[in-house]
Amino acid sequence: MYIFFINDKPLVITSSEDIPVRFQHLPFIQYQSDLNLMDIVRKIEEATQNGLLVLSEDPAGLLLLFKANFTTIAAGGGIVFNQNGELLIMKRLGKWDLPKGKIDPGETISEGAIREVEEECGIDQLSIEKFLTISYHTYKLQGHRFLKATHWYQMNTTFTGKLTPQVEESITEVKWVNLNEMDIQELDTYESIREILMMVKIGD
Repeated sequence: MYIFFINDKPLVITSSEDIPVRFQHLPFIQYQSDLNLMDIVRKIEEATQNGLLVLSEDPAGLLLLFKANFTTIAAGGGIVFNQNGELLIMKRLGKWDLPKGKIDPGETISEGAIREVEEECGIDQLSIEKFLTISYHTYKLQGHRFLKATHWYQMNTTFTGKLTPQVEESITEVKWVNLNEMDIQELDTYESIREILMMVKIGD
């Protein structure tokens, strides 16, 4: 299953046997070779479609067809837990978010993910526990279409100091929260981040 967020609305490419409950309310279509994927993207961008399931016998192959329409930007991010089992979250541009950012030349994605967490939250002593997933969201810039592929890593830290938001990146608050006590559905966040938080919470 692959989930793309277009204007914060999901386009899900999956097989008919692999539809999570949280997406079963979406309208769906069966992929055919004459289907123009970018027509679907434009409908979602123009708010004529609030999200869609595209069913395919070969989701991985369809992923490659979809990505061919975009310039892909690699990014890395962290789902960070401290020694008390609390999750690191931050507020960026008024919405709750997770630390993430583009990969710099010469660094691996995992190195970039750690650097972004350190820079955005003022934290160190990080270690990667495991790779979790890749999230995708699309955007347009100067007439070009981009697909940001964010590689998410679950991290641990022994850091106990003061968290410091990176204000030059429009981050105004950083804090630790108990993920199990969070109402993720009511959290003021982006749908792509909500999906990551739900995945971690339910162990999907």
